[in-house]
Amino acid sequence: MAQESVTNARRHARHATRIEVRVAADDTSVHLRVSDDGESSAARPAGAPGFGLIGMMERADLLGGTCAAGPNPDRGWTVTAVLPRAGASA
Repeated sequence: MAQESVTNARRHARHATRIEVRVAADDTSVHLRVSDDGESSAARPAGAPGFGLIGMMERADLLGGTCAAGPNPDRGWTVTAVLPRAGASA
């Protein structure tokens, strides 16, 4: 999901100067946040068609987690995901 989010930002974030990836974990889940500072727009510029966001949301759902994406209030775009650690080795 992190790789797909960075790829999407590189492909679609017009005039972005930064892509930030944050990963944090606690006892029960892993939290991912990928954001960019590209031009703010709910409709990103068209690139090659794909299923990046849909695929990430489907993968998160299959793992029992969540994934959301959308424009930031001021500038840029953010993808967040929360995935359960269930099944991970202790």
